[in-house]
Amino acid sequence: MAQEKPKVLLVDDDHDMLEVLDTAMQTLGFQTVLARDGEEGWNKFVEHRPSLVISDIYMPKKNGVILLDQIKEMQYDTKVILITGYAHYKQLISHSRFPPDEFLSKPFNLRDLVEKIKDAHDEEA
Repeated sequence: MAQEKPKVLLVDDDHDMLEVLDTAMQTLGFQTVLARDGEEGWNKFVEHRPSLVISDIYMPKKNGVILLDQIKEMQYDTKVILITGYAHYKQLISHSRFPPDEFLSKPFNLRDLVEKIKDAHDEEA
């Protein structure tokens, strides 16, 4: 029986960014689940229980920091990488009960994302 690919939940209201992340994660061997806002992201997290979540911070309906807190409350060992294009993200993250496992500022190089994923998974070992 073939081993199931690890699942990653990608949450971003920017369609182009979501498409780039989706392609990159599939190339890296992940099964992807996509969501276009934080509320949809939470619903898909509950349904699919991915081992990794990559989420934008600023989105409609529910921001990525609230999503981070909900995910960590339900399943603390899920790795969460937050991404944003805004410079004042540190102020928003400071209100979170849980820090993200990794963080990336937009625009970022896909190589940097791969390194963050490796770093997040190395912490498990």
